[in-house]
Amino acid sequence: MLLLKKTFAAISILLALSACGASKQAKPITGGLPAISPESARIYFYRSQVPFLAAIKPEFLVNGKSVGTAKVNQVLYRDAQPGNYEIKISSDIENPILILLKPGKARYFKAYGTTSVIRSYHAIKEVAEDEALKEIQGQKLLAPDQN
Repeated sequence: MLLLKKTFAAISILLALSACGASKQAKPITGGLPAISPESARIYFYRSQVPFLAAIKPEFLVNGKSVGTAKVNQVLYRDAQPGNYEIKISSDIENPILILLKPGKARYFKAYGTTSVIRSYHAIKEVAEDEALKEIQGQKLLAPDQN
């Protein structure tokens, strides 16, 4: 009976994690990313591959508005006009990241699980382009019109 309970628990966890994955519309990243218009800027968002807090899907926020959900194995991006922006994640709104987007440039933000004395949650940090490009290979890219 104990073995049956453990098997059921393991299957339940696997099913729950598979439901948390990337959108079926998203395409795997196998090479370069889409070109950025020279007069525009771009913000990429992705989530750590570590399954810590996998069932929780916080929202990425730009200037207080949701631009998408942080899902395992999924990268999303938003084009924006150059200028100043505030980047946050819904599970950690007390710690915004202020950025200046420049024309033709991209910035990369990664959601990751963390723990404080009283809770576990997702935080967000900016990641260097070379590091981000390594981490997102093989993940699925969700274009703005697919979200």
